[in-house]
Amino acid sequence: MFLLISTENTTHFSVAAGNEAIEKIKIVKKQYKHSELLLKTINELGHEKWQAIFVVAGSGAFSALRIGIATANAFSFALKIPVVGVKIEKDWNYSDEKEKMEKVWSAAVAELKRKKKKADFVIPFYDKEPNIT
Repeated sequence: MFLLISTENTTHFSVAAGNEAIEKIKIVKKQYKHSELLLKTINELGHEKWQAIFVVAGSGAFSALRIGIATANAFSFALKIPVVGVKIEKDWNYSDEKEKMEKVWSAAVAELKRKKKKADFVIPFYDKEPNIT
């Protein structure tokens, strides 16, 4: 069973679980609530024996990405399982959330199969400088 975390938007985030395809998905449409609700939402998917963690690595909102990637890296480290970061393609943003998640899932499964060595962690990809005011 795999877990996918997608937190690149500030308006919502999504998590999904499955094997070769997504079997369960949760979309949380609460702006700026990632840090408060991400672990709770993952918990609601069930306590599966995760084999790998997938996470959207960019591009997207600075803080939102960091929350998802830090969570994925922490799970990977604690559970001693691989973590796979996926950069979303620009045209995936024009898909509805479930369709985007399926595209990310397919890319992550393919990357996991292609990997020769387990990555230690995922590094975020930012397409612009952070907007810190």
